[in-house]
Amino acid sequence: MDFSPFSLDPSHVEASQLEQEYVHQVYEEIAGHFSSTRHTPWPRVVDFLKALPSGSLVADVGCGNGKYLGINKELYMIGCDRSQNLVDICRDRHFQAVVGDALAVPLRSGSCDACISIAVIHHFSTTTVASDASCLFGGSHEHAQV
Repeated sequence: MDFSPFSLDPSHVEASQLEQEYVHQVYEEIAGHFSSTRHTPWPRVVDFLKALPSGSLVADVGCGNGKYLGINKELYMIGCDRSQNLVDICRDRHFQAVVGDALAVPLRSGSCDACISIAVIHHFSTTTVASDASCLFGGSHEHAQV
């Protein structure tokens, strides 16, 4: 899947190409092993998810193998990750997940009651892109970004 950069600035395009090569392609290649090492949810994220009202719609942007998607069975959760292989792992675990970029989440703005994005920002190629991504989470009523 082709995700175009937001800007045509040459430095942004170059950074985006580096991100594609050294982050996105790597996760496609290591998805299985990566998933086997990501099984223990962080307690503060668990507390956040368990504190949400029953029936809340929650997006997990950068969901990886979906370890947070099944934490609270009273929530409607959807995961989004750049890696098709990690999304496939989520689906094999019977979770709802889609392939998508954290800068262009394929969900209507304001449609979720809460959003989490755990251990994602450090994968962005520039601080500007990371800052842009950080601003995207303001559309949900509650959000946790680590």
